[in-house]
Amino acid sequence: MNIEINTTITFENLLESNSRVTQHIGGTRSGKTYAILSYVIVEGLKSPQIITVVRRTIPSLKRTVIKDFTDILKGLGIWNEDNFNISDRTYRLGDSTIQFINSDDPEKLRGLKSDLLVVDEASELDEESYFQLRIRTSGKIILAYNPTISPQHWLRKMQDCERFVTTYKDNPYLPADMVKAIEELQHTNDKQWKIYGQGEFAANDKAIFEFELVNVINGEFIAFGFDVGYSNDPSSLVAIYKEGNELYLEELLYEKALVTSDIVDKFRKLEIDKSHEIFCDSSEPRLIEEIYRSGFNIKPVVKGPDSIRFGIGVMKNYKIKILRTSQNLINEMYAYQYITDKYGYVTDKPEGGLDHAIDAARYAVMMKLSVKAQRKGTYAISVGKYSNF
Repeated sequence: MNIEINTTITFENLLESNSRVTQHIGGTRSGKTYAILSYVIVEGLKSPQIITVVRRTIPSLKRTVIKDFTDILKGLGIWNEDNFNISDRTYRLGDSTIQFINSDDPEKLRGLKSDLLVVDEASELDEESYFQLRIRTSGKIILAYNPTISPQHWLRKMQDCERFVTTYKDNPYLPADMVKAIEELQHTNDKQWKIYGQGEFAANDKAIFEFELVNVINGEFIAFGFDVGYSNDPSSLVAIYKEGNELYLEELLYEKALVTSDIVDKFRKLEIDKSHEIFCDSSEPRLIEEIYRSGFNIKPVVKGPDSIRFGIGVMKNYKIKILRTSQNLINEMYAYQYITDKYGYVTDKPEGGLDHAIDAARYAVMMKLSVKAQRKGTYAISVGKYSNF
């Protein structure tokens, strides 16, 4: 049977590129993901192969790429429910296998083998995870993401690749009302127009923090913040300094698979001693006790209701400056954003995931610089104006 697929410039770019790695950078409604999945289907039908499609979490896989993939096959009239293994998230397309993988499970990444690799929202992937995927892929690698990532991000530093930028104008199937809504941004929001209308790199419009990169740390040392990870997430240590209304943040540790002895060794190499307070997530009492017994002044974070938003609020009371060498922290700060609800409105709820160094910083700032923390050890009473003593 003959199958006709409606294509866009992204599809043509993939067909014509001779590069092993291609980056597809596009704002909202540019149609890049839909076009890439169409290309995946064509390649899967042309020759038997294993194709891997990656996003960071299972919910995002189901909500985006699996849904679009299913819609495309149904639109072509070739969807077969029996070919889809829901538990393994694999689809048998002719003699090819399409596997949908979540990158927040590092063990899965190490066991993968692919002939063709697609990473949707590649900015969510850390460089080590990409390396594990790349060395296990024999053919093309397709990376798609929005132009709101840090200038320090590994994707922007990648050299051996071909880059394609698309906008809503490259999607001929976009409804007229959506085109109108996007074009109105050029009159109402310059930053959003730059990102979504022109596909240019810009600061994330939903970003929670504004910050400045610096070459030198100033101010008085306040404390260390420590966020615990292991296999899925890195353990992160951030130093906090304060000068007036300015906070200086320095990333000192950002590494996966560290056990207690590794952490203790790294703290000693950083010359941390008992005079330095370290604030750590209180959900790790055993680790905190082990580190404390090794000679460090580590304390659990006291968490109250809505502590994440409270800590963010404390941090936002200051001008934040980040040491330019703190690459992982910088990447997180660019990506850390508020969740958008189903109607497209930005909420006041932060989007979790890539926030390990941010959490570390938040612990220390919340415990040392909140109003409650600064008033600790004092007691205030109100005395009448005309009282006699």
